Amino acid sequence: MSNPTANHYELSEDIILNFAKGTVNLTDSFTNILIEEDLFKPSLSCTLTLIDATDSLGVVDFDGTETFKITFKSLREDDEEISLTFRVYKVNIEISEEKSDIKLYNLHCVTPEHYTQAIMDINQSFTVPIHEAVESVFGRLGSERKLETHKCTGTYTYIVPGMTPFETFEFLQRRAYDSKFRSSLFTFYEDADGYHFKNIERLIGENKKDAIPYRYSPNANMTTEDNDPMTNIEGLKIEANKDVLKKIKSGAYANAAKELDLINQRVNVSTVQVKEDFITFEHLDDAAMSLDSKAIIDESLNVINSTQWLNKTNEEDDKRAILIPRRKFYFDCLSQVETQIVVPGNSNLRVGKVLDLDILELAANEDKGQEPKVSGKYLVTRLMHDLGQGSYRCSMILNKESYNANVEDLTKNIVVKK
Repeated sequence: MSNPTANHYELSEDIILNFAKGTVNLTDSFTNILIEEDLFKPSLSCTLTLIDATDSLGVVDFDGTETFKITFKSLREDDEEISLTFRVYKVNIEISEEKSDIKLYNLHCVTPEHYTQAIMDINQSFTVPIHEAVESVFGRLGSERKLETHKCTGTYTYIVPGMTPFETFEFLQRRAYDSKFRSSLFTFYEDADGYHFKNIERLIGENKKDAIPYRYSPNANMTTEDNDPMTNIEGLKIEANKDVLKKIKSGAYANAAKELDLINQRVNVSTVQVKEDFITFEHLDDAAMSLDSKAIIDESLNVINSTQWLNKTNEEDDKRAILIPRRKFYFDCLSQVETQIVVPGNSNLRVGKVLDLDILELAANEDKGQEPKVSGKYLVTRLMHDLGQGSYRCSMILNKESYNANVEDLTKNIVVKK
């Protein structure tokens, strides 16, 4: 069933390149615009590909001050409009192999705040909750974009020793603590809506109840009248990290931090072990199971062979010793199952959202059900808005920190049901 809104979009205004001596309209000359959001990167990036057959860009002496704005949306009535300004930082120019008078341009761009912060220094001590320090530093950028933060637990003194704002946010996210969502895996990132300082585990807890459904069928002809083509997965690739030896060596499932307390002459030890701690973390699926079986966990993966040593500070609320093993465990779990999908363009999608994938069995039988384990909810960790002349698709990288407990025998793995 065809749908005129699938894979299409509209530009709300022309794409105008602003440079030192004037402007150039790029609307008819671009062939592709790729806008990337990443849950672990502080800025959006954009690559704008152009074919210049009239040498209209010959008047531009690219020096890194050039900017352009793109405003677009997918075609459903209630879809959000995305409006972003980018600044060019690198240009690649090639001569067409077919016609020497045609030039091919690739403009590599970031949002303007990336430039602004790169020449700033933060030299300051803070004695406030960390999310308030983030808000204070962000305010110095003078950005018109909004910042959303998750509140952090506790207050202690920390000194930022001459870092850029983005380096400061990385410094602060390593120290951020959330007493409810115990991994405290904070990240600072930018999406189409603005900037965010968020706890990934809390993002999962908040967004999984509004998971966006998508469906993958190996047979493209299975689209039915009650199946919205906008929710069909056009391409799918699943990668699961099965390197058990790497997990054993890295301490992915069992690791510790030991803190030297010189004043009290003792060592404080904080550990995380999958068999005991799996139940204490937020999981994407309501019925979740460990990525590895109890047999291999008992044999090798519940043994602590990764330890980080710290010197205890005088600050009572410094939680680094308990945060390090929790973050390592949660991040390693999240990294082990990765799925890449391509879907019709949707300007409502963002990194940090949760998708609910209905992946049909690949076996050639008529009564297709869900693939065990791999169907279920995934976190969007990377999102590419891919705009061509008249076409729009979204490519995404999705991750899971556990499997969907959608198998007949649940006794082999650690299972949590909520």
